[in-house]
Amino acid sequence: MEKTTLFISYLNAIVVAGILIFWINKNLNIQEHYFEFREACALCLEACILIFALYSIIGYSSNTYVKVINYVGFGLHVLATLGMLIFMSIFKMNKLF
Repeated sequence: MEKTTLFISYLNAIVVAGILIFWINKNLNIQEHYFEFREACALCLEACILIFALYSIIGYSSNTYVKVINYVGFGLHVLATLGMLIFMSIFKMNKLF
């Protein structure tokens, strides 16, 4: 069980880093950026998932709250990925962006 928690923590950290890098790269050329509420909530959620993933990687993976948040974050990432794949298959798209 400990190895699974660490694996999910590493996977969450990699996914969140990819999301944040994509968001920064996409919004780099915008002169004035107005945050929408949805965008701010998504970024805060991803930042929280990253903090708890790093907290678990550092060595506190036995804490129950850290495990629960890591598993919830992993579940959200899996659901988002499945949603994107279903969207791509329904509309016959080759790429998302």
